[in-house]
Amino acid sequence: MPLVALLVAGALGGTAIAELTRPAGSRRSTTPPTGAPSTSAAAAVAAADALFFSNRYAPAERAYATAGRDHPRDALVHAAYALFLNYRHHPMALSEAKRAVALAPDSARAQAILCRVLDWTDQIDAAVAAGRRAVSLSEREPLARLFLGEALSDRGDSAGAAAELSAAALLAPSASVYQRAEVEREQANLAFDQGDTASQLTHLRAALAVQPDWVERASELAGAAFNAGDVGQARQAFDRALALAPDDVELLQGLAGAALLQSDYLTAARALRRALPLQPRDSGLLDLNAQVAMALDHDSATADALLQRSLDARPDDAQAAAYLLNLARDVEHDQTRGRREIASAVAGGDELVPRPARTVPDPDATVAAHAQRGLEAVNRVRAAAGLAPVVLDSRLSAAALSHTYYWLFNNASPAVAKLGIHRETVGTPGFTGVRAPDRALAFDYSAGPVGEDITHRGSADAAVGDWVDSVYHRIPILRPDLRAIGYADAVLGPLPMEDMEFGFAAGGSPGAAPVAYPPDGADRVPTSFVDNELPDPVPAGGPRVTGYPVTVTFPSGAVVRVSSFTLSGPNGAALDAFRLAPSVDTENSASLLPRTSLRPGTRYTVQLRGTVGGRTYARVWSFTTAGTPAPALSA
Repeated sequence: MPLVALLVAGALGGTAIAELTRPAGSRRSTTPPTGAPSTSAAAAVAAADALFFSNRYAPAERAYATAGRDHPRDALVHAAYALFLNYRHHPMALSEAKRAVALAPDSARAQAILCRVLDWTDQIDAAVAAGRRAVSLSEREPLARLFLGEALSDRGDSAGAAAELSAAALLAPSASVYQRAEVEREQANLAFDQGDTASQLTHLRAALAVQPDWVERASELAGAAFNAGDVGQARQAFDRALALAPDDVELLQGLAGAALLQSDYLTAARALRRALPLQPRDSGLLDLNAQVAMALDHDSATADALLQRSLDARPDDAQAAAYLLNLARDVEHDQTRGRREIASAVAGGDELVPRPARTVPDPDATVAAHAQRGLEAVNRVRAAAGLAPVVLDSRLSAAALSHTYYWLFNNASPAVAKLGIHRETVGTPGFTGVRAPDRALAFDYSAGPVGEDITHRGSADAAVGDWVDSVYHRIPILRPDLRAIGYADAVLGPLPMEDMEFGFAAGGSPGAAPVAYPPDGADRVPTSFVDNELPDPVPAGGPRVTGYPVTVTFPSGAVVRVSSFTLSGPNGAALDAFRLAPSVDTENSASLLPRTSLRPGTRYTVQLRGTVGGRTYARVWSFTTAGTPAPALSA
């Protein structure tokens, strides 16, 4: 998986990649669908690769697109373009990778790049399948070994990953510089998934030493160093990355995004202030400069002015409109002015050249639509678990919206890092209340206890999926006493946040039946849990990728004693697992987290025994994981 998102989702600005037309067959080519490119296609890819690896991303983008148009039936042209787009985290990467495989299903290189793209879009089981096909087609294709190793590591198969990376290392002497550096990079990924940050940094430094002039290597090292708390090494690596991209706007924008993801606002400011004069009407650059002005300096006036310039340049910039409105509403306490500024910026300020009438963005309508999607996602999960639906409460949604923008306004402060994200500090911009119950009360919600889930996934559906696929964050969604929710999200460039507020019944849920998840008979259950959760359900030093969590949520207030809690595969043997007993911290839920990923397409059986309120409780149920069972190894 990507250790650091250097160019996040192509959403850092209205740059050319967002407007590209997919390579089409309007210009006929005599190149047959094959895994071996024609001479002219190979030359075109080599020229684009040279631009890519010399940090000239904008001309590289044009070169790959041109090669695709000139050679629409050449699989490896599309594969190379897919790999480039994948580093941009652009959704077109997957369509290009699939097109390459469709044109040349027997190309190991095309299958390998499809594996990498699937892995970086969190389709891990599909990535493993594509990687295995790549290796079966050519055991001597370095990228097949490397990218399969990455996917296996991300699925929690450390032994399988290590074997593939060892095989790739044997091919390294005859491989390209990129491939040799990737050997070290994938060793870093494996160390990261195993929870070994020291080894991760060692291998990323080695990858940079092999390919010292490519900005991605320095950026990944910087992000990993920040994650490990080594700010000095991180800043040094970011400085190197900035030096490698002195005047490439897309790269500067991407580096700023990577720095913002690590809350390194000083580095982000340097990159953005260098980039904006090069493209002064780029809405993405204007938005991110506004974020830096507000979060780093609490300069709401400058942020406001930059956002108006952004809307003038790009009237449909919904992120700028929403940020501007909530800045006016929560910091300046004048939402009428905010709406007026949005309308004025969209209309344009040059009366001599009137702008055609344009639709003014309505951020609150978007918020309401997203909240409805969040409600539907929650109720689907509750229905699957045998629970009654809940309702959407506008007061809880208002509290959630206020808190998402509070996080953006104060994102440079260490106070909002880690679990501090759930708190607000008196006197800071956008303050509503210190804790979730305080904020709910500020918006007149007092019907009962309140809880809160937060994540950073980019949509309501993805957020609910993230919470349900975790341990602690799953529990409030599945509590029998949940009655209402509020939902809101905010995003600016690479910084999304989704917030769900939970309203529980004042009297709890005495007598309610315990809630098991995954429920009995569930199929297509994920095989793995990628541990991105705080509080952390995995003990210190444990692996970052484990098996999918199993939980049982008991009625609030019930005295629960668990005597045994096991998960068994088809052979009946209980899996080794981390366990949490019902407590205040787990909202009276028991959880079981297998130490290793589950097998795809496999039926598992759960057994839990104990007492609830002094009475014997025993439950046995089963579920089946997603995917196709792995083929048996021949003797």
